[in-house]
Amino acid sequence: MEKRYTVAQTTEMTGVKSYVLRYWEEELDLRIGRNELGHRYYTGYDIQLFLNIKELKNRGLQLKAIKDLIPQIAHTAPGSAESKIRLLEGEKAEGISEDKPEAKSEAEIIREELLDREDNQQEPRNSEKILEFQEILERLIAQEIHAKNDGEKRCRSLDEAIRRQQLARKEAAAASDKKNRKKNKVHS
Repeated sequence: MEKRYTVAQTTEMTGVKSYVLRYWEEELDLRIGRNELGHRYYTGYDIQLFLNIKELKNRGLQLKAIKDLIPQIAHTAPGSAESKIRLLEGEKAEGISEDKPEAKSEAEIIREELLDREDNQQEPRNSEKILEFQEILERLIAQEIHAKNDGEKRCRSLDEAIRRQQLARKEAAAASDKKNRKKNKVHS
């Protein structure tokens, strides 16, 4: 029978907290065994899988990309000591000759696939973000133009009020001046 490890043992061996293990289990659709009481137990294969996932996370991969890689990671013999991490670190895969420069290691192939997937996922996100940014800019510009137009209307109306006041003062001054001239003619 295969050796089983408890959650505590697994967290100690992997350095991954139990809630993270549960989160990965759920997000990556991992099949983790349970005992008769319904408690999780982990096998050597599960621990190796978690170590692989942890390494991929440390390399900056998102869970979405890792989820796509799970079948390839699982392709290595379950429970075997051969780790996909070692392949990712640059060791040559079996059957690939090192003296052929065009031959790629499995690690290089996986890296290329990951980069392609991430690029394909990033392009729609980037174009969506650009469109969203353009919409925000257009709204801000429209608001600014509207505010500027409102400001111009206020300035025009204030200018008209000032001009009317000045005209009224001129007319009052002219009328007062005319009155003073009549008085001076009468007294002379």
